[in-house]
Amino acid sequence: MSELYGLTKLALLNTAGYAKCVIPLDDAASICAPNNTGKSSVINALQFPLINDLRLTEWDGHDLDETRKFYFGTDQSYILLEANLPEGPVVIGVAGLGKIAGYQFQYFCYRGKLDLTHYVSENSIIRYNKLDHHLRNLGFEPLELKPSELNAMLTGGATPYDSKINLRMIPLTNVSDAPVYKDIFRRILNLHRLTAQDVKRLLLPVFARHLSDPKVDFYTVWHNAFEKVNRDRRELKALENQQQAVEALENLIDNRAVLKGRLAAYAPKLDKALIEFQSYLDEQQQELGEQLEALAQEKHQLEDKQRLYVGQIKELSSKQLGLKSWFDEHDALAQRFGLTNLPTLQSNLANIRAQYESLSHSLQGAANLNPATLAHQQAQTQKQLKSLKLQLKNLEYNLYSRLREDLSLGEVQQLTKLLNPDLLSLSTASGGDVVISDDDAFAEQLGQIADAFKGGKLHLAGATIDLSHLTAPDMAGSEGKVALKEQIEALQLTLATLDQQAEVAVDFAGKSREKERLYQDMLQAEEDLKRFARYSEMAQLLDEQQLLSEQLTQEEEIVHEQLAQVQQKASSLSDRRNLITNKQDQLKRQLERIEHEKKDRIDFQLDFYSGRVTPYPIEINLEYDNLADELRSYNKHCQELKLLEINIKNTYLFIFNAGISKFEAETDEEAKYQKLISAFHHLDKEREAIERRARVALTEVASTLKGLRSDLDRLHRELNSFNRGIWRHQISNLQDFKIEIVDRKILVGHIDTILTTSDAYQQGDTLDLLAPGVTSAERDINSAKDYLIQAASEKGGLTLSDLFDIRFKVVNRAGEVEFFDKIDSAGSNGTRITIKLLCGMLFIRQLLAERERGKYRIPIYIDEAADIDPHNQQALIETALNFGFVPIFASVKPQTSCRYIVPIRTVKNGAQNWVDEKDWIICEQLTQDVIPEMLPEVQPETTEQPDENQPVAQ
Repeated sequence: MSELYGLTKLALLNTAGYAKCVIPLDDAASICAPNNTGKSSVINALQFPLINDLRLTEWDGHDLDETRKFYFGTDQSYILLEANLPEGPVVIGVAGLGKIAGYQFQYFCYRGKLDLTHYVSENSIIRYNKLDHHLRNLGFEPLELKPSELNAMLTGGATPYDSKINLRMIPLTNVSDAPVYKDIFRRILNLHRLTAQDVKRLLLPVFARHLSDPKVDFYTVWHNAFEKVNRDRRELKALENQQQAVEALENLIDNRAVLKGRLAAYAPKLDKALIEFQSYLDEQQQELGEQLEALAQEKHQLEDKQRLYVGQIKELSSKQLGLKSWFDEHDALAQRFGLTNLPTLQSNLANIRAQYESLSHSLQGAANLNPATLAHQQAQTQKQLKSLKLQLKNLEYNLYSRLREDLSLGEVQQLTKLLNPDLLSLSTASGGDVVISDDDAFAEQLGQIADAFKGGKLHLAGATIDLSHLTAPDMAGSEGKVALKEQIEALQLTLATLDQQAEVAVDFAGKSREKERLYQDMLQAEEDLKRFARYSEMAQLLDEQQLLSEQLTQEEEIVHEQLAQVQQKASSLSDRRNLITNKQDQLKRQLERIEHEKKDRIDFQLDFYSGRVTPYPIEINLEYDNLADELRSYNKHCQELKLLEINIKNTYLFIFNAGISKFEAETDEEAKYQKLISAFHHLDKEREAIERRARVALTEVASTLKGLRSDLDRLHRELNSFNRGIWRHQISNLQDFKIEIVDRKILVGHIDTILTTSDAYQQGDTLDLLAPGVTSAERDINSAKDYLIQAASEKGGLTLSDLFDIRFKVVNRAGEVEFFDKIDSAGSNGTRITIKLLCGMLFIRQLLAERERGKYRIPIYIDEAADIDPHNQQALIETALNFGFVPIFASVKPQTSCRYIVPIRTVKNGAQNWVDEKDWIICEQLTQDVIPEMLPEVQPETTEQPDENQPVAQ
């Protein structure tokens, strides 16, 4: 066997949960580890460098952001591939750019073998931003690549780096097939997702270069071929159905011609009348203005008289009101004072004032004294009053007078300080209270008493009394009788006042209210005196005022008559003025209406003279009084004309929307309308033309269907050739394997019906699609047409893939034949995997250049490999290697049918996985007498420290 090129090694550094992982890709390998350890993560990493377009990748349900973060969490994460190519070994790498770059990554490559020590410095993985310098120091020339550049280099496309390095290891026949290759490669890395529908979907692009047009859209072809026929047919039917609309259009055009004639006759005369009306309006306004000026002068004179009379009436009315008030006041006073006189009123006022003053004095005194003080003052006043009355009674013969006969005044005063004042007032007359039986003895006794008074003091035996602080009572003699009486009267008055104050003190609040009432009565009495005086004066003037009232009434009647005459003249003047102003307003309103109507004129937008115009037969006479109405009528007819134009367009648009559009190419609207009306009257000719075009359209459809049918036949031949090519190689443990195309009989049968009918028509037969049901052949073609249109509508257009289904024919070594429409319905897991692998590998081989098929190794992935028995495993490996593919098995237990056994172990207490080249187990071919199942199991090993020089990501 000639030397194989392609991938030899896959290495992961600090990515996808691996601290380090090196996987062989130059021969079959078995990756073994417990479930959920990360076996698929290793193989899926191949999608980054080999598919290099994340939109075409698949990550077991994870989105792209999660995937990037999982594989390239730091700028010390690497996915590395080593490949052996005709020009020597090369390395292709994908490096993480870290969190700060949003977990993006960068492609790079260089010539040379892959040595992971080149990515480690001082026991630490080199960050990508320092890797370029580091590799160049080691003698390499790394290149940074864009995804499109890497894709081109892998598939043989042109790039700026072709002179520096050659990475071609996927030798496609056409570089444009790269997306198809990537889709198939993605599927064989995820075989559990591959279905029969995927196989059918991939089948057409794989064989696309052998087909003329594998994406024929039958619906579009049919539509394009019959578009004009169907449109003409629809328009013909619409024209038949739009009889009323076409007749309405014709009537509207006739009405427009009549209205144009009327407006064309009115327009110049109306313009002339509007110009003349302005002169007429100016003359009328001047004449009416002069009349108003004369009326204004006359009105001014009448207004002066009216103001004079009104002023006189107001003055007389004011006087009358004054007199009325005077008489009302006189009557009120007469009713009040007609039965009384002045002395009575004065006496009443005096009595009320005396009562008020007495009560006020009592209230004032009672307010300043308490009841005890009042009682004391009453007692003292009564005592004094009694003493004075006693003195008055015994004024000439009392003890005091007798003492004055024998003693001096000073001695008497000293003595009276010791005696009760009333004692001195006792009578000494015959029968009195003091009886003097011996005048001498009494005189001597008084002398002795007088001698006891010395220096204002009384000297008694054993005592001295100072009398300077005592006051001698004021005793009157016979000469003070009048004064004594006055004192008695004053004391009586004082005593009466004190009694009244005592009475007031008992009911102070009631007496206060009584005082207020007396005050109001006093004020009312004073007011009555004043009003009585006013009444007396008015009684004297009563006759004079009555005479004056009669005179004022007569004068007011005269002035009212004069005012009525002036108002009558003013009313007549107002009526005349209203007539003039009404005329002015009428002219103004007429002008405003004319101006308003002039603003509403749209005749400048209309054409009265082109096209059909019916002359207006009636003579036109315009009057100024009706000019606004005439202009309004003119505007109304203009609006009607405009509306007619709109209705004509809308009616035509209605007809157009009903499906009649063949006259739109005509630029002259009048000609367009006339052609429409003319076509309506020549429907038979239209039917004949459409029938001819329908036959031609069917021929065009048949021509396109013939290409689609030819593609189906060609695909049959290509797939038969493809199946024959399979048997140039050993196919796993199968005796025979084919991918067969099964035509969809109904759809293909209808296509054949149209093709056969079209061929017959070209040979001279007749066909009328517009009259279905005439013959059985015509019914068949219409049935085929309806079915294909419905199918095209449901699918959005017919393509080659709609004409067939696929199935898989499998013949095992025992010669048993099985057909499968679905891969997952195959009997055993081994058979299903075999079919999926064969489809993927064979499709990729079909895309590769024929001379280079099998020259480059392409990895394929088989998960749950333990489900395939060792014999079938060995057959799969041989078939894959024969086709140029390297199978990578994944399972819990090692599969000894592979060249390499690669166990995955964990480090750092299970935090990371580790696979080193030292861990690989190389299996040698055994003799036939050795049973593979009896080989010892190779279990993945857990190692805490895999290597003293294990690199650490920082």
